[in-house]
Amino acid sequence: MLGSSDNAMGKHRKHRRKPSSRSRGMRLRRWAAARIRLDYPRAGRRGVTRWLPSWRQIALFFLFSLGSLTGLLSFLYLQTDIPKNLNDFATQQDNVYYWADGTEMARTGPVNRQEVPLDKVPEDVQWAVLAAENASFYTDSGVSPSGLTRAVTRMVTGGETQGGSTITQQYVKNAYLNQRQTFSRKLTEMFMAIKLDDRMSKREILQRYLNTSWFGRGSYGIQRAAYAYYGKDVSELDASEGALLASLLKGAGTFDPTLSAKNHKRAVDRWKWVLDRMVDIGKLSKSERARYTTFPEPKAQPKPVGLTGQVGYLVETAKAYVSSHTDISDADFDLGGYQIHTTFEKPKVQALAKAVKETRDNLDPERRPEDRHVRIGAASVAPGGAIRALYGGPGYLEQGFNDANASTVPA
Repeated sequence: MLGSSDNAMGKHRKHRRKPSSRSRGMRLRRWAAARIRLDYPRAGRRGVTRWLPSWRQIALFFLFSLGSLTGLLSFLYLQTDIPKNLNDFATQQDNVYYWADGTEMARTGPVNRQEVPLDKVPEDVQWAVLAAENASFYTDSGVSPSGLTRAVTRMVTGGETQGGSTITQQYVKNAYLNQRQTFSRKLTEMFMAIKLDDRMSKREILQRYLNTSWFGRGSYGIQRAAYAYYGKDVSELDASEGALLASLLKGAGTFDPTLSAKNHKRAVDRWKWVLDRMVDIGKLSKSERARYTTFPEPKAQPKPVGLTGQVGYLVETAKAYVSSHTDISDADFDLGGYQIHTTFEKPKVQALAKAVKETRDNLDPERRPEDRHVRIGAASVAPGGAIRALYGGPGYLEQGFNDANASTVPA
């Protein structure tokens, strides 16, 4: 009996089936569900406390939210790339034409811009801009966490988003994006700024920023701003003048001191703050700061230099010469950034125009009907071929055809 019983038990053990993988998986899932089940509403509690989450539940929710946000931001960062092409207005510049004595004759182009290398901008002027806009520029990663937090908070609450951008972010906005203050645009700006900071040197970013920023009076870039406000090259500016130009970056329409008495007061206060800020960050000594007690009043806004009168004919002639004597294509020329120094002398152009007027006054269409059809073109050419003056017609805006350079009878 014992033998048969042992044999029976052996057979039973031999034929017992192991749990299937499916049944094991179901048990594991039930065990896991029991382990991670959130006790909410909380059992064993009554009233309001039943609906109040525990510290553990709060911590789990925080970690889950943080992980989700991190994953979303990482995905968006990988999807964001820096465009190969800049905004059109960020690369277009004006072409500047000069009289023979070096003074400016005219500017042509969609914007008043002229790029300069960073080395041409005095250190004090650079630091005036950095003190006003982004003192931590050389140490940050292209974005300011505190500034970004303020900007996002203002967006969520319906306030202004400005004030939370580093110089890198401002350059990204100027060169690649638009000026709309939206949450998605702000995120794109942030990611692009981080990538740009990794790809470019700080000095290159600062140079591009200074050459694409708007300073008011139609001036893009600090070189044109130096001429627009102080009538001098940017290399000639001091810290005081640089502080005024840096103030304009906050809003030229608000801080151009020549526009109104309120503007003047705001500009003076901002100018003082920028200089004091330079002292605070160690970029201007107290003794140097003490030298700047008088506000550097900019000159009055000049009237636009147009192509009226004979200037339009002179510009047209100079451009034609550049086109026929250089390898600069018309497309490249239209992008701007060129300085054309001519042989035209302003006093001689005015004298020639006066001589033409006297000649016209002597015409008598009533006695001589053929005088009605007289067209006058004139040129003053020095030995060797330098053109000193031209008369192309009654006025470039009135008559675009240049009678001085007519193909049939060129003067």
